[in-house]
Amino acid sequence: MTLRIGLLGAGWFGREAHLRNLVRLEEVAVTAASSRSDESLAAARDVGGEGLRLFHDWREVVALADIDAIIVSLTNDQHHAAAMAALRAGKHVFCEKPLGLNLAECDDIIAAAGDAGKVLQVGHEMRFQRLYLCMKDMIERGEIGELQLMWCREFRGPMRAGWRSSEAVTGGALLEKNVHHFDLFNWMMDRRPVRVSAHGGINVLKDREILDNAQVLVEYEGGRRASLELCLFAPKGGDCEIGGCGDEGRIDTRNQALTLTHHRFDSPEGTVRQIADEGDSANFTDSSGRIDRGIRPQLEHFVECIRHGRTPCNDGASARRAVAICLAAQESIRRRETVWMEEFAE
Repeated sequence: MTLRIGLLGAGWFGREAHLRNLVRLEEVAVTAASSRSDESLAAARDVGGEGLRLFHDWREVVALADIDAIIVSLTNDQHHAAAMAALRAGKHVFCEKPLGLNLAECDDIIAAAGDAGKVLQVGHEMRFQRLYLCMKDMIERGEIGELQLMWCREFRGPMRAGWRSSEAVTGGALLEKNVHHFDLFNWMMDRRPVRVSAHGGINVLKDREILDNAQVLVEYEGGRRASLELCLFAPKGGDCEIGGCGDEGRIDTRNQALTLTHHRFDSPEGTVRQIADEGDSANFTDSSGRIDRGIRPQLEHFVECIRHGRTPCNDGASARRAVAICLAAQESIRRRETVWMEEFAE
C-alpha cells in the first residue's frame, strides 16, 4: 500500500533534502506540501510533480484526511506546534532536528506520539551515514578496545543568513548546528552524560545573534569524555573531523573526504579506508558547499518503521538527550560554570 506523505516546509532544505529523496522511494507518494513562499511552492511542484497539492499554511496539510505521515521541515521554533498537531491528527511524524527548543517541548511531543501510537523519528541523519555506521560497528567490535574519548572539530564558513541567525528561532547555535554531533557522541559512547563545561562567544560575526564559536566538553559515566570545537568564521576547510580513542587504538574520520583512519597499539601500520556512499541518494549540499549524507537512508528507515511497527533508532528519547546536552552547554556558556546534567534529567 502506498504511504501518503505531507511535507511541512517546502523551502530550500525541505525541498532539496526531503522531497527530492522521498519521490524516489517505492510505494511512497508526497501528495501535499506547504510553504509561505510562492516561489518555494512552485519549486516544490517541479520536484514533486503536477499532482502535488500546495498550501501556504502547514495546518491545512495536517488536516488532510488522506495523509498518513508528516515531514516537519519548518523553522526550529515551529517544530513543537507542527509535530503536536500532526500526532493529534493521527499522523506518523518525521521531525527535523532539534525535536524542541526546550525539554518541555520534547516531552510533549514524545508523550503525544505514545498516546497516538504513531512513529516519531527525528532528523539525525549522521547515524545513517556509512562513514559513522562503520565507525560505530568498529567500536562495538572492540577494534579500539574500550572507547574513552571522542572529539569533533568543525571549522567552516558561516551558515546561511536569515532565520538561522536568530537566537529565538533556532534556540541557539549549538542546538541548531551541533545537536547532530552530540547525538553522535551519545550514540557511540552509549553512556549517560554527567556534566558539561563550555565556552563560546560572538567574536567575529557580530551582525548575528548566535554564537560563532564554541568549545564544549561532555563527561559521561565512567569518566569517558567527548569534546567539540566549532568555528563558523573559518574561510577555508569545512571538513568535519570526528574521532574516537580507546585503550587499544583510535579512529579518525573526515566527513567530506569520506575517509576513516584506524590505528592500533599492537600494529605499526595504520589503515586508511574510503567509505563511499551507496545508491543514488540525493545528497544535500549546503551554502558552504558541504554535502550532508544519510538523508535518504533515514527516510527509508522512517518508512520501514511505519510499515513494520518499529521504533526508530533516532527516536524521541534519543533526540531529547541530544537537546539536553545542547541546552546544558549553552547554560554553561551563559553562567560561566560547569553544568550538571541532573538539571536536565529524564
